[in-house]
Amino acid sequence: MDVMVFCPVLRLEPETVRAMCALEWDGPLTVVWQRDNPEVAELGLGGPGRKAGYRNHLHQYQRGREVFLKGGYDAMLVIESDIIPPADTLKRLAALPADVAYGVYCFRGMKPDRPVVNVLERYYGWPYQAKNVGDPLTVRGLYAEACRQRIIDCSGSGLGCVLIHRKVVEEVPFEAEAGFFDTAWTQAVYRGGYRMMADMAVRCGHVEPSGVVLWPPF
Repeated sequence: MDVMVFCPVLRLEPETVRAMCALEWDGPLTVVWQRDNPEVAELGLGGPGRKAGYRNHLHQYQRGREVFLKGGYDAMLVIESDIIPPADTLKRLAALPADVAYGVYCFRGMKPDRPVVNVLERYYGWPYQAKNVGDPLTVRGLYAEACRQRIIDCSGSGLGCVLIHRKVVEEVPFEAEAGFFDTAWTQAVYRGGYRMMADMAVRCGHVEPSGVVLWPPF
């Protein structure tokens, strides 16, 4: 498998750089560090700055998709610039019989004693599915059992650490939304019937702006 590793750069953490350089893979690998934020000077905590952040986020992924589709790559591994993936991330995610494969990390901005992970419950086993995507595994107390199983079907979400196979990149574009586009993209992939899976052993750190690193429970 010929893989393009894509890192859309905003606040690039040194831990992310070290982890990406340490990724294990026996096949061809192209790493794209893309820094293209046309409105980065306007970024802020709210108001127009937040909207600029949404537009930059979408622009980064649209450019990354263009680069990917022009190459002969089989899959795109997305590692966002504040994520710390384990060295075997690509090997583990590529081994899954999935169209979209997820690593696990905690969302930032949550209460320390109530972490919320990115992996969403799938209400029925693939290919069967409910109308909607599920809640994060930590919301309904399903996280520990998912870790015990290790390989699970899911319904997304989050693009912090995800392996997307070529047919999904081709068929499901990154499109504009009022906020961050990744929720709408996840829902489009889910509605398209693509298989979405997670390896709960791919435990990634998520670096806060303060430098604190959030790790999934266990």
